Amino acid sequence: EIDLIEVGQRVELTFDALPGRSIRGTVVHIAPMANLDQGGTNFTVTVDLDQQDPGLRWGMTAFVDILVEAD
Repeated sequence: EIDLIEVGQRVELTFDALPGRSIRGTVVHIAPMANLDQGGTNFTVTVDLDQQDPGLRWGMTAFVDILVEAD
């Protein structure tokens, strides 16, 4: 459902490694081409975080909720 994602949309990230914490941000870039990975199609979406958390580390897995408007 990449067609529902737009630059400027708000997101909320949560992390298994940081229980009870969430970080908000904004979509700043959507890759124009898909990556084929494990039999699926994925698009890289870049997010600019509103704040830095000292617990964040490169390579951490995040769950990202992208807030989209329903028609």
